[in-house]
Amino acid sequence: GIVLSPDGSALFLADHGNHKIQRAEVATGAVSTFAGSGIAGSVDGVGDAAQFNAPYGVTISPDGSALFVTDFNKIRRVEVATRAVTTLAGSGEQGDADGVDGAAEFYRPAGIAISPDGSALFVADCWNKKIRRVEVATGAVTTVAGSGERGDADGVGGAAEFDGPGGIALSPDGSALFVADFRNHKIRRVEVATGAVTTVAGSGAEGSADGVGGAAQFNNPYDIAISTDGSTLLVRTKKSALRQV
Repeated sequence: GIVLSPDGSALFLADHGNHKIQRAEVATGAVSTFAGSGIAGSVDGVGDAAQFNAPYGVTISPDGSALFVTDFNKIRRVEVATRAVTTLAGSGEQGDADGVDGAAEFYRPAGIAISPDGSALFVADCWNKKIRRVEVATGAVTTVAGSGERGDADGVGGAAEFDGPGGIALSPDGSALFVADFRNHKIRRVEVATGAVTTVAGSGAEGSADGVGGAAQFNNPYDIAISTDGSTLLVRTKKSALRQV
């Protein structure tokens, strides 16, 4: 995962294999380790005294004060000013439980996005096949959509099904989530207020055909971004193709 600071001066990267969060200065290209010792683990601390275990997704608060990272079955918080790392939610054990802080459980969370007001995180809980919500102030975790069973069904809340949701992007107004549904070869839309899930594009068959809605095909889409005006999605697929929706 990669995210740009609100002022555009720095990029923050979840360096998955190195178990670190890296910072790259946009003006110079200088890269430094922002947090993480480089040894796989799950330790809160400051800078390189902290440990991550294959961090995957990263997002930043609207005011630029904090990073939020999907780590191995946890959601971590990193203060930008001090590099202090804390655990916001997740026990660290693989599981599927709503709850507060360490009472909640995830199973390989992947993409992460933050609401425009900075109050909530939305997580593609990949191996649980769900979209989860985390309250930033309390660490309370709830399920927005997904039954937890492998499938491909539009519907509301737990009536919907995903198969390996990976990348996630939030519309600029915060009303809708867009999800790269990896094994279903589709782009899905989730209404934040209701949990209603619909398919935006993709036939469900693996392929690379351009087209409208269900006439289009994707090959394992796993990352997604949205334009600042909310009109266009950019999707990265397993075959390293960049598609526009």
